[in-house]
This record gives sequence, C-alpha cells and structure tokens, in this order.
Amino acid sequence: MSSECPNGHGRQNVVSNITADGSIPRQPHDVIAQKLACGCVVGGEEYSKFQELVRKIQNEEAEDISRSRKDATNKKAAAYKSYVLKGADSHAE
Repeated sequence: MSSECPNGHGRQNVVSNITADGSIPRQPHDVIAQKLACGCVVGGEEYSKFQELVRKIQNEEAEDISRSRKDATNKKAAAYKSYVLKGADSHAE
C-alpha cells in the first residue's frame, strides 16, 4: 500500500499505521494517520482533501497524455497518407 507525500517526496510506501491510542489497528477506521517510507506522517481531513486534488491532477494528466497520443497518431496517419499519395503519383507517370 502506498500514499502520496504532501511534502514533494512522491508516492511512498506506508511503513506503519497510527491509531489514536497507539494500539494495533483492528479495523480500517482505527487508523488516524500513516507513516510513509520518506518519514512523513499523513492523515486527517486535510490529507483527504489533498488526495482528492492529487487524483484530479492525475486524471487531467492522463487526459492530456491521451489527447497528445491521439494527435500524434493522427499526424502519423496523415504523413503516411501523404507518402502513399505521392508514391502513387510518381508511379502514374
């Protein structure tokens, strides 16, 4: 399991789960925070909002990448079509 570090360390593995009383968590709702491999501790309402924002940014990034790939594919197809048509013209003579 991993989480995004809000301090710019990127996506990090969760090293330990932290509970309010320091006991071993028995249920997911027992966990109030998590310690990440980078040493940062994350959790709470603000972190949930941060995760939402990160997901939104990642979705926008994926859409941009998809759009860019589609544009590149269309340009390659147009270039190939142009190449084939020029080749057909040179064979017709």
